[in-house]
Amino acid sequence: MAEEMLRLVIRTPREVALDVAVRSLRVASDSGQVGLHPGCEPAVLAVEPGLALAWTREGLRFVATAGGVLRCDGRVATLLSPIAAAGDEAQSVRTRLEEGLAAPGAAGDLRRAIERLEAGLLRELRHPRRRSSTLPPETMG
Repeated sequence: MAEEMLRLVIRTPREVALDVAVRSLRVASDSGQVGLHPGCEPAVLAVEPGLALAWTREGLRFVATAGGVLRCDGRVATLLSPIAAAGDEAQSVRTRLEEGLAAPGAAGDLRRAIERLEAGLLRELRHPRRRSSTLPPETMG
């Protein structure tokens, strides 16, 4: 019998930073560490900036983000973040995130991306019957 997996998609305004099947995911939210796994209850979370942990069949993957919004329906977890980096070594992932944050124009890009994320989340909350596996693409620019 095949092991049930959760599809993890991490999107930034410029790219899909990660699209991988995971056994579980741990992210930092404003209420503390949250663990997600296949078949978990649907959730929408405000993710704090920092390091997330994703357990795949191959082992542990690290994801560093500038924060964002994560939506999970138990089958797909989509994290929308202004800046993200993923890899197998925590320090290199953090370094890539710091480089992205230090890039010229990053502060303005970050502020605009967060505004789009918030607007998309508010739109979705106003129209709860509209179901999708991710927030509308226009939220990411």
